[in-house]
Amino acid sequence: MRLKVLGSGTISGRTGRKCSGYLIDEQILVDCGPGIWSALYSSDQNLKPINHILLSHFHVDHIADLVPFLFRRWVLETERRNDLSLYGPRGLPDWFDKLTAVHYDWTKDLSISFHELDDEETEVGSYKVKACLTGHTENSICLRISDTGDKSVFYSGDSGWNGDLIRLADSSDLAILDSANSVQNQTKDHLTPVLAAKIADLAGVKRLMLTHLYPEVWQFEPAVEAARYFKGEIILAQDELVVLI
Repeated sequence: MRLKVLGSGTISGRTGRKCSGYLIDEQILVDCGPGIWSALYSSDQNLKPINHILLSHFHVDHIADLVPFLFRRWVLETERRNDLSLYGPRGLPDWFDKLTAVHYDWTKDLSISFHELDDEETEVGSYKVKACLTGHTENSICLRISDTGDKSVFYSGDSGWNGDLIRLADSSDLAILDSANSVQNQTKDHLTPVLAAKIADLAGVKRLMLTHLYPEVWQFEPAVEAARYFKGEIILAQDELVVLI
C-alpha cells in the first residue's frame, strides 16, 4: 500500500497545512477537507482512478472539497461516466441530499452510490473496510482499510479516547491518529499525542502517524511526548508525505 498525505492540518490554517485528506494507492480518497482539491490538482494527480471516497464525518474541515471534486467530474463528461462510490457514517445519503440541494441539478448527472459503514466488512474496490463510532459527533467513524496482501491502515478520523479504536486498530501496519489537543488543553472529543501513543501501544500497531495537530500542540514536541508511551516508529504527518506500507 502507498499512502499519500494530502492534508494534515486543521481549520485554524496557522500551520500552513491543508485540512484532512489522504490518498491510498491513488485509488481511495479518505476525507476531503479544505485544500485537498488543490493538493490533488496541483500535484498532477491522475483523478480518473479515484472512484472511491471515504468520509469519517461531516465537519467542514473533513468534507469541504468534496463538491469541487464532484464538479470536475460533471464538467469533464469522460469522467462523468465513471461510477463513484461514496462511503461514510450513518445518514450519508440524507446528508448528501442536503449538501447538493444548494448546488442545483448538476449533481443528479453523476453516477454515485452510497454506502453507510459499520463494523461489518465492506468491499471497497479490491480493499476491505471496517468502521466503528468514535464519539466525536453522533455518527463520526474511524476506519480500517486492508488490501489483498493483508496490509492495513487505521484512520481515527476525529476522536477522543475510545476503546473501540484500540479494537479496530489492532495490529495495523500504520495507525493515523488525531492528535489535535495538547495535554494542557485536553478535551473529550479529540486525542492528544500522548493518548494517540497509548492507543497505538495497546493496539500493537507497527507505526504511528500523528496528524490533525492544532498550532499549540507543536510547541510541546508531540513526537517526544508520544515516544514515552509508544516504542515503535512515530511519524509526524506533513502535507505531500508518502508512506509505503
